[in-house]
Amino acid sequence: MTDLALYHFPRGCSRVTMTALEQCGADYQDHVVNLMRGGQHDPAYRAINPRGKIPALVVDGAVLAENGAILLWLDQQFPQAGLLPAADDWIRAQAVSDLFWFSSGWHIAARCNMMPVRFTNGDPAPVRERGKELFAELMAQFEARMAGQDWWLGEAWSILDVYCHWCYTTAEAGGFDLSTYPAATGHRARVSAWPAFAAASAREEAAIKSAGMEYPA
Repeated sequence: MTDLALYHFPRGCSRVTMTALEQCGADYQDHVVNLMRGGQHDPAYRAINPRGKIPALVVDGAVLAENGAILLWLDQQFPQAGLLPAADDWIRAQAVSDLFWFSSGWHIAARCNMMPVRFTNGDPAPVRERGKELFAELMAQFEARMAGQDWWLGEAWSILDVYCHWCYTTAEAGGFDLSTYPAATGHRARVSAWPAFAAASAREEAAIKSAGMEYPA
């Protein structure tokens, strides 16, 4: 039996991996890395993941980092979970391409809205402004793609929906206005109601309470 432990920050991008673990029905432990208190710099955590990032999935004592890599591994280990499409190699390759795009493009643009101080030693305001411009371009593509369909890949849920959801809600938390993107409203509701997402969110909230974490208003 594989021993799994997820190192995560509640409400961070590790929510995507936690949702995947829930979707897979995996038995795993979860450990909070409190980024608000510099937990990513703690020598104990650096011994686990020298990159100092979350999420990190420890598999039988070996660490696997980065959302994309973890999601691909989980999809291979739990093919019945339907994290990514499997029936057609080309469609799957396109989905993996989208996963890389969320990780390298959407994720960064969302962070420019939510945490612009990470991208400059000076005034963060211009970074946030550029982040809003970048995210507006992405959301225009989102609206066009989602016209007439419920999920990113069409009729079927995938873990891409969760990653996309995390990106646009994180940008929103940083001041990006989602009110002019109607497809996002419906998509947000569907993702939030997905059982694995709800289970991950509940587990995050329990971790927040257990760790005594307080988020900025």
